[in-house]
Amino acid sequence: MFPISFQSLRRRMFDRLVLRPSREPIDHGSLERVVLHWGADKHLLEYFVQANHEDDAALDLLVLKFPGTAGRAERTTPFPAQMFPDSPSETWTWNPPGYGGSQGRASLQRMKDASLEFFRHAMDHARVSDSTRIWIVGNSLGCVTALHVATEVTNCDRAGILLRNPPPLTDVVKHVARRYPLGRLIHPVAESLIDEMNATLSASRVELPAVFLQSERDELVLPAMQQKVFDAYAGPKQLVLLEGLSHGGVATEYHEPVIRESVQWLWDQTRGDQ
Repeated sequence: MFPISFQSLRRRMFDRLVLRPSREPIDHGSLERVVLHWGADKHLLEYFVQANHEDDAALDLLVLKFPGTAGRAERTTPFPAQMFPDSPSETWTWNPPGYGGSQGRASLQRMKDASLEFFRHAMDHARVSDSTRIWIVGNSLGCVTALHVATEVTNCDRAGILLRNPPPLTDVVKHVARRYPLGRLIHPVAESLIDEMNATLSASRVELPAVFLQSERDELVLPAMQQKVFDAYAGPKQLVLLEGLSHGGVATEYHEPVIRESVQWLWDQTRGDQ
């Protein structure tokens, strides 16, 4: 057995710091559970599909969703697809490796690899056509994965991205570590982040139209940290401030007009004739 390298050890520690996987069964209601097998070991990866139609027509909108660090696909909502009830749409939400029924250890490295397999699988198996909008949606940690996937999307004028509270993970880990007397000792771990899961770096490589939803009172991913990702983003973009909300705060009717306006902007930006 080969000894684990210091860099690998740091990255495993990083995984332990930022990931909150769970395995317990969750009732997924009317969502359809689907599985694929990925990688050399053909590990099972599950995702859940929510559709607003019953026919076999091509979709107007396909949403690929990546939940946050403690999120589960079984709890997904149809946002933002429900804002277009007359347009056939599907929302595909994944459980990354180590979450729910998806096999393997939870790690950022596995998320990086499996997310691209999930995206390619969706492109091959969803009812997409040349007129289908493809939106990549992330929440918190899921924004990092969404941005990584978006770096692989080229020559597609119908693709867009929607992110809420995107974290530059190294900054977030260092910020949390300051609360502890020996917090600086964690800095080498925080700096071991792989490039593919560096939100700021990925943002600088993505040119898709993007909406950034920013919780005004985010106590975990401070707005100033989120701003770094927004400023680095290379494509057309809109920033929507969710007034009064904490990191996990739920948007209310008060926030709906600004959210709806930004989502409509993304719809218009991804109509394919820009």
